[in-house]
Amino acid sequence: MEKSYEKVVDFVQDQILDGVYSTGDKLPSERELAQQLNVSRTSVREGIRILEQMGALSCQQGSGNYITGDFENTLIRVMTLMFAVEGTPYREISEFRFALEYQALSLAVHHVTEEQMDEMEYHMSMLETAQEENVRSKHDKRIHYLLVEASHNNYLIVNFLALTQVLDKYVKDMRVRILSDEKNREGLMQTHRDLIKAVKEKNVQLGQEALNRHFVYIYNYLDS
Repeated sequence: MEKSYEKVVDFVQDQILDGVYSTGDKLPSERELAQQLNVSRTSVREGIRILEQMGALSCQQGSGNYITGDFENTLIRVMTLMFAVEGTPYREISEFRFALEYQALSLAVHHVTEEQMDEMEYHMSMLETAQEENVRSKHDKRIHYLLVEASHNNYLIVNFLALTQVLDKYVKDMRVRILSDEKNREGLMQTHRDLIKAVKEKNVQLGQEALNRHFVYIYNYLDS
C-alpha cells in the first residue's frame, strides 16, 4: 500500500514530467497540497523533505518550495554508496569515466568556447611548469573537467563530477603512483597536449587517440 508521503513525491514527479512544473516554479502551499492529495500536512512535509534531498526542490524558509535541478550531490551520494556496497571494481568506474570523456570530446570539438579553450591552454602551461605534484594534479583534473564542460551536455558534466569525487575518495594518489615510473611522465604529459590540440583543431581522431593512451596508463596502474 502506498504511503501518504509517497503520494506527494509521485504527484510532484508526475507534474514535472507532464510539464506542469519546471525549474523555478513554486509549489502550492503545504495546506493546498494536503487538501488536493487528501493527506496530512505531516505527510506533505515528509514528501517535500524527500524531494529536497533528491535535489528536485529548494525549500526556502518563509518563501515556499521551488522546483530546482541540483542533482549533483544526490548523484555523488548514490554513486559513492553503490561503489561501497557493491564493491564496484576501480576499473569499471574508470571505464565509465573513459566513456564519458570519449563522448564529451566528440561534442567539445564543436561546442567549446573561446574562454574554455583559453582556460585549457592556461592549465596545460601550468601543468608543464608546476614543481609540486599536488599542483600538477589540480591542473590535470581541471583540464579533464573543462573537456567535459565544453561538451555543454549537463548529463555528462554531472556524471563526470560524481565519478571524479568517487575516484578521489577511493583511489587516492593514483596520478602520483603512475608517475613514479619516470617513463610515464612525458607520455602522460603528451596525451594532455594532444587532447587540447585536438579540441582546438576540431580533430576528433587525435583526441580519441590521446584519450586511449591516457587511459592505458590508468588501466595499467589498476591492473598491476
